[in-house]
Parts: sequence; C-alpha cells; structure tokens
Amino acid sequence: MDSRQKFLSVMNFDENALIPKTEFAYWAGTIRKWFSQGLPKIKDVSEEILDPESIRGSKPLTLKYADEVDNNVAPFFKLDSYLEKFPIDYSSMMQSRVLEENNEYRIFVDKYGLTNKVLKQKSSIPMVIDYPIKNRKDFYEYVSLYDNSSGGIAKRLPADFNNLAAELKNRDFPIRLGGNPFGFSFLARHLMGEVTFMLSMYDDPEFIKEFNEYFLNFTIDYWSEILRKVEVDCVFILEDIAYRSGSFISKEMFDTFMRPYYLKLIDFLKQYSINNIFVDCDGLIGELIPLWIEAGVTGLFPFEAVNDIVAVRNEYPHLKMMGGFNKKVLFKDSTKQEIDGELGRVFTVLKSGGYIPHIDHAVSEDVTWENFRYYREKLNSFIDKI
Repeated sequence: MDSRQKFLSVMNFDENALIPKTEFAYWAGTIRKWFSQGLPKIKDVSEEILDPESIRGSKPLTLKYADEVDNNVAPFFKLDSYLEKFPIDYSSMMQSRVLEENNEYRIFVDKYGLTNKVLKQKSSIPMVIDYPIKNRKDFYEYVSLYDNSSGGIAKRLPADFNNLAAELKNRDFPIRLGGNPFGFSFLARHLMGEVTFMLSMYDDPEFIKEFNEYFLNFTIDYWSEILRKVEVDCVFILEDIAYRSGSFISKEMFDTFMRPYYLKLIDFLKQYSINNIFVDCDGLIGELIPLWIEAGVTGLFPFEAVNDIVAVRNEYPHLKMMGGFNKKVLFKDSTKQEIDGELGRVFTVLKSGGYIPHIDHAVSEDVTWENFRYYREKLNSFIDKI
C-alpha cells in the first residue's frame, strides 16, 4: 500500500489496514539542531525558512513546495507521507506594504491586511499589532476586496491548475483541503483579533453570523472549483478554541455561531463523497467533541497532551484520530521510561483502529534527536507487528 491507500484504509477502520508511519511537521530549527545531534543530512533546510516555521512531513504537491517539506527525517525512518495541504489563499490579496523599518525591526501590512512587526536581529515569526476588521463597517470594506466569480476564484488557484489536477489523479500520497486560517472561529479571530471577536458575540451577534455566512459561501464557491477536478482525501477545519483547562467557547456560543455553518459546509462536502472531516483544535477539547460530532465532524487532530486519548477512544469508538503523542516526554531530560509510558497509551488506541499516531504538533527544538529516534523506532516496530 502507498501512503494514500494506508491513510484511507485506517480512516475507514478497515480490519487489515496498514497504519501509516508518519509525522505532521517539524520546526525548521529542530531539523537544523538534529543535524548536529546525529541526523544524516540529505538536504539542507532552506535559509528562507525561519527556525520556528514548519517543515511539513508530507510529499510536496509540486516542486514549488519542495523546500517546505521534510527531506531528511522521512528517509531515515522510511516514513509515509503525511496529508499534503492543497494550497489555498483566503486573504484579501491586497498588496503587502512596509510601514516602518529600521535596524531593529520592520512593520508591514500583509496580504490579509494584518499589521505585523518582525524583529531583524534573530529568527522570529511576525507579531500582529493591528487587525483589519474592528466593526461591521470594516468588514464590509474588507470583503469588497473579494471576488467570488469564477474569474476571481481562478486567481486563487495554483498556477497551471488543470495540469496539476490531472497529475494528482495518480498520486500516491493523501491530500487535505482547508486548515490555516479556515474555521468558523479561527478566521474571524485571525482578521479581528480575539478581543473583538469575543466581544462581538455579545455586542453584535448578527455581525459574527454575517461574517461566517459570508466566508461559508466564499468557501463553497472556492472549493467547488477545486473539488470538480481534484479528489481530496480529507478536510481540515482549524478552530483552536480551547486552552489547557478547556474550551473558551460555550455550547450556546457553538450552537449559535458555529454549528449552522458546519452543517452547511458538511452537506456541501458530502456532494463530493468527502468522509474525513477533521477539526484541528489545540487544548483540552473533551467538552467540544460531542458538539463537533453532532455537527457532522468525523475526526480530530492533534490531541495535545492535556487530552487522554485512551479515554476519548473508549467514549467515542468511531471517532477518527490523528496525533496524540506528548512531545514533552521527548525533551532533553526525559527518561526512556517516560517515553515508554506515553507510547503505551498510543499502542492501546492503535489496536482499536481509526487512529494515525504522531507527535501532537510540529516537533519543537526541545525534542532531542536521541529521544525522537527512540520514540520513532519503537512506534514503527509496534506498527509492523499489528
């Protein structure tokens, strides 16, 4: 079986499924450090990718994305390709511009209209200091920049889309659609900031509904152009609506501001026989799981460490799961006993099917090569024996 066949087989809970050996992503800085700790170097990490930015554990969709995916770890462990993200652009496509620049930092407006500050003296990701949408008036002005016509959508598709779609018909790796920044809470927070979003649910609830209705329709128009020609294997909806102690969205908020749009989106996806509909949410998500399942979601990712994946599997035997291994037990001072304990939880869930195990997010620089190698080799060995 190739990587795509393995993914689909596990997601179908097939009795004889071959479980993919795979990882979601690594920080670029992690791979750079691992080179000095023993990882054989096949290809340098591009200097254009900052240390905290991600190197995906998937095959590249095209050669254009070859520098953004792992070329070193997967060959060492003979890993399968993770879900490769089909490129989408949810931005307003406005021209980026620099507002201020000196020897210490640069302040610029990106194509989403976010005002960012990035330091020059060290590798750092941009810090958002202002948002383009603060009220209804801003929202109407912002969405006026979007063109939902076929011609407008075509500008958001990859170059040479028709040929790419034809090439992907015979691919050996799985593809996902969606993810950052698409979600019925995340996109609004991305464009408004968390404070404006949270207050607006109380002060102007119709505004949040209108926002989600607009971007739901935009998504359907946009994705229709892709799905007519590309058979995707999975959809990701990014939310991140929980912290380590639980959800910051109540059931009432979910039912009012998110559930209606999930239902409409999932009805649309069913027209294209897409059955693997995942939500990406960090934090402790236990109270949210039944809400997502009732809305039609079939899987969850990445199951950060605060979640008990064994308890989740026992309560939801048909839920599709990815992730679930606590990367903190791979930090420098961790013991082999701690790693084995975490692997034990993973092994328990693996036996139930519908689960692809990997580290619960991108592998950070705190994870040592020695510990990662120990974890990955033991996990691979267990998968081989199932």
